[in-house]
Amino acid sequence: MPKKLFLFILVPAVLLIAGYLFLRISLPQKIKTEEKSIGKIEAVDSLGGKKVSEADLRPLFLEHMQQLLKKSSNGLYELSVGDMKLDVLASTVSLQNVNVKTNKTAFNELKKAGLLPKNIFDLSFESLLIDGVNLDDALTRKTMDYRLIKLVKPVIKVYRQQGGKEKAKPDEDFSKRFLQDMTKLDIKHLVVEGGTIITHSPSGKPNRLNEVDIDMTDILLDATTRTEKNRFLFAKAAVINFSNYTTQTKDGLYTFKIGKGSIKAPQQVVSLQNISFASPLNREQFMKRQKLAKELYNLSLSSVTLENVDWWTLFNGEELTADLLHAKGGKLSIYFDRSLPLRSRMGNFPNQLLAKLDFKMNLAKFNMQNLDLSYTEFNPVSKQSGTVYMDNIVLNGTNISTVNQRPMVLNGTALFMHTVPISAGFTFNMKAPESGAFSANISALNPFDAKLMNSFTVPLGMMKIESGNLQKLTASMKGDQYKTNGNVTVLYKDLKLDLLEKDKDKKALDKKDVTSFFANLFVIKNDNPKGNKPPRQETASFQRDPKGGYIMLVWKTILVGVLKTIGAPEKLAYKKQTPAQ
Repeated sequence: MPKKLFLFILVPAVLLIAGYLFLRISLPQKIKTEEKSIGKIEAVDSLGGKKVSEADLRPLFLEHMQQLLKKSSNGLYELSVGDMKLDVLASTVSLQNVNVKTNKTAFNELKKAGLLPKNIFDLSFESLLIDGVNLDDALTRKTMDYRLIKLVKPVIKVYRQQGGKEKAKPDEDFSKRFLQDMTKLDIKHLVVEGGTIITHSPSGKPNRLNEVDIDMTDILLDATTRTEKNRFLFAKAAVINFSNYTTQTKDGLYTFKIGKGSIKAPQQVVSLQNISFASPLNREQFMKRQKLAKELYNLSLSSVTLENVDWWTLFNGEELTADLLHAKGGKLSIYFDRSLPLRSRMGNFPNQLLAKLDFKMNLAKFNMQNLDLSYTEFNPVSKQSGTVYMDNIVLNGTNISTVNQRPMVLNGTALFMHTVPISAGFTFNMKAPESGAFSANISALNPFDAKLMNSFTVPLGMMKIESGNLQKLTASMKGDQYKTNGNVTVLYKDLKLDLLEKDKDKKALDKKDVTSFFANLFVIKNDNPKGNKPPRQETASFQRDPKGGYIMLVWKTILVGVLKTIGAPEKLAYKKQTPAQ
């Protein structure tokens, strides 16, 4: 939604008044001649019973408006008005059923000459009211002073042209042309009610903003305000609201919705409420459409606020630039079915994905509060699903950017499995993002019952924790898209495990009694530290499977360190969850 949209709303209104003032200034003698020929008609006006002249200026007014619009647009646009009412004593102008359409001949000529603008507009609205037309001053002064301009239910269609000519500063172009003939434009209040903005791009579906309301106050254009940076389109304050925004991904797998949106200018603050990115398909329907394994995401957020954001380029899909993005209150669920063939995930680390974006992103700071995450995975070997929960996630980030080479840093806290406080920090290399280079630190410093993890270790790892108290876990690592190296420390007491297997004729998993017995008796180290001995600290490295993602690489590195600490073979970390052949 660029500035041009608002200029396109403001300019016709100004042209309407300019046309009327032109008639009052340049055609007084013609009006007098008409009065002599048709007679002077006296009528009772609605204000105070005053008598006024009703020499009908409407045809001249409309004709001049059409000429002004045609001239200012190089003949590209044509204006039509269904009805117009002038109330001279009330100083108001009212128009109904106004349309601004493209002249096809001019369109083709400008396109051929390479002068066609990047955005082509089609505008219609039910009514336009202008209040505060001071006709006496207009006869002697080159100013425009209005109390109110109000547009009701405008429908603005924007057609983005491939290779069109884009003017860098349309507001400055308009102000320069305006001040050649006038010295001041002063509008106390500009209101747009119930608008609709539809953007058509050369490729892709139309983008639609519904229920658009605009409120601009203290609009002043003169020689002193023309270049003021603390104004938005020459207004001291402007608020743009919209509701019920909906768009769908090209493949139809996801729908993105915004319940309500508000833009404050010139403060450059965007506030969004009730945001969701979810699939209209259930799990079964989604997986049936996939040939290879793919995550199903469902995200909802209560609110998102962007500060000092370049919002018109954001709504055009051109870039996301802001000092701060703050998100609050939400849920993210992820489902992954390993029964489908796995695809290569090379090139999908966070810094690699950021570098691949087809638009500019530059977030100085990012903050997320109160996000609940659940990750559910189906294991085709156990024929069961397990879920990992992270509640009340607080995440802070800096330099989420495609335009500078400073590291991207993320730090966060959460409640693991609803109860256990954990913290994590990640740093991603942005000098050479294609390498996927990163470092990470993860820690859980509060003791908890290890059986808490059975809800995912049983279905996903086919291992049940019979007993154990996990007292502390810390892990640090460095790596790239191929491998990681790090250090893992896990402190625990009284650890006992049951190894499980899947029988073909049973739904439940069975305990490997003999294997579990010997594992606990001879293999598993039940405590760390053991007696008065110092805690065991292990190095950990993991060679990435190309079909595994970033989170799996981090998790597998930690798992290697844990397996080495408890005395289990680290080859278990490389065990694949695929159906038996």
